[in-house]
Amino acid sequence: MKRTLPLTALFLSSSLMLTPSVLAEEAESRATQATSTQTVTTTETKETTEALTPIPPAVQKTMDRLFTLQPELKKLNIITSRGLEYDQSFLVDLSDRPKEEIANSKEYTDAFLRFDKKTGESLSFSIQSTAWASEKLPSRQLAQDTAERFLTEWFGTEGRKQFGKPTGYSGFASATRNEDGTIVTWRERSMEFPLLLNGIPIENIGVRLNVDSFGHITNYSYTPVDLDTVKIPKPDTALPIEEIKKNMTTADSLSLNYVQEQPEKDGRVSEDTKTKPVLRYDLNNYGYHAQTGKKVDAKELASVQSKPTETKTVLHPKGQKLVARSEEEVKQLLTKLFDINGAAGTLRVDQPIDFPWEKEWPYSEYRFSTKDEQVTAYMTTDKKTGQVYSANLHTNEEQKKQAAKITEEQAFTVARDFLETYVDSSTTELKLQQNIFEESKIPSWVDKSKLSEMIDHQNDKYQFHFTKLHQGIPVEDHNYQVDIDKQTGKVVYFSLSTSSEKAELPDSQNIVTKEQALATFINHKPLKLKYIWPWYMDQQAPAPLLIYAWDNSDGFGYVDALTGEYIKEPIDPEDE
Repeated sequence: MKRTLPLTALFLSSSLMLTPSVLAEEAESRATQATSTQTVTTTETKETTEALTPIPPAVQKTMDRLFTLQPELKKLNIITSRGLEYDQSFLVDLSDRPKEEIANSKEYTDAFLRFDKKTGESLSFSIQSTAWASEKLPSRQLAQDTAERFLTEWFGTEGRKQFGKPTGYSGFASATRNEDGTIVTWRERSMEFPLLLNGIPIENIGVRLNVDSFGHITNYSYTPVDLDTVKIPKPDTALPIEEIKKNMTTADSLSLNYVQEQPEKDGRVSEDTKTKPVLRYDLNNYGYHAQTGKKVDAKELASVQSKPTETKTVLHPKGQKLVARSEEEVKQLLTKLFDINGAAGTLRVDQPIDFPWEKEWPYSEYRFSTKDEQVTAYMTTDKKTGQVYSANLHTNEEQKKQAAKITEEQAFTVARDFLETYVDSSTTELKLQQNIFEESKIPSWVDKSKLSEMIDHQNDKYQFHFTKLHQGIPVEDHNYQVDIDKQTGKVVYFSLSTSSEKAELPDSQNIVTKEQALATFINHKPLKLKYIWPWYMDQQAPAPLLIYAWDNSDGFGYVDALTGEYIKEPIDPEDE
């Protein structure tokens, strides 16, 4: 009898500092609509036949069991059911929306189920209901209790033991704006239950569950994998942890960075958040091979490698300001920056959804487009001051499928001159980091006949990423990007890092050594065994790797380079 255990897609959970280069993407994600358009429910035989594929008996059996644990699904109508050949899954979509209101109904419940077509096993489901809308984030305890109860009911008491303790607890929100302007908001908390092998968790592999403030399971994700032929590295092959620690090298294990606006009390930066400049040591590795003690190389975990090259650039800033306080000024500035004078078009202001528990979105988002959509430009500004954070130009891509007319060196000169004109007067030195993408060595376990063509990472722009340097050390929250068109040699995108206030960065002359900082990390953050399972393209390695990695279950932290003290990263009180 074959033994199957769950394998899910990667679950990413990290704390990200908002920088101007991601403001446009952040604004777009905030406005993401949670509605979906599905095939209309009907009782007419002809239409039903076209919309529905007969549900396999094995799938129906699992659906019946799922409906027992999730009784709200019983009240819904099956809208579509269909099988997918490429992954042998079977999909069932359900809803209670009336036919005439399928797209714009204010009150509805939608559900999307996915099963293994042959075994009937439930691979995932998600439910969204306006009756479950809430602006309240569920507590960690409620989320954990609800998820634990469901896992035990679904897998059984013994089956639950194949998963470890929950991790993640990340909260998130979604919203939809109705035609009348009203907004419906949902808040949930996501948890991951890692799969255990030999009592050791596998990173990013397990069951993921989302829970809302009413104690509903709103999302579930799980995929079985056959482990009969997998040779799992055993824990007794690992070197003693003290030997791993003894042979660590600080040169590639730690990095020294400034952060100008380090939050003092909670993790969300807002106008009311107190910040201070810090000089900190950070961990920057993937872990260590348990059998050899060697550092895990990123090339072992990814199909395409980013080979970073770093060079320092000296600037003589002119201190000019980019400011646009009105729609007319935005048009004028876009014309000046991107030379689109004479292009007839319209400018509109995007209105992202402001979640009630957050501060008002502090940025204005503008979009200019010509009638024929051949030219589109975007700009992000500070809502209060009009200071420009970023701007972007899109033109007809068909016009750009040709060889570059300017060299990378010429493009860099344009990018540097642009920054020299508009960066803050205190920014006199930058670190240019360029990522040269190259195909990594194909692992021996990969079936080369099944490989798809490599993704072409070249595009129609030269992209230059910069970080401010102070005393030769990166200031991690001061990043810049400038993109140059390979045909015209002109700036087509930029993002400028700005600080809410001037802050004097600490002197780096008298700081603790990397060796001292590493010893502090070792005393405060344990190293633990875990498995990681490499992929190459869409192929998974035949077995996971056994590694020692830093345990972040209690949160993240850094070592203050001035005092040598370990500082635990603050957590947003709402996320406790």
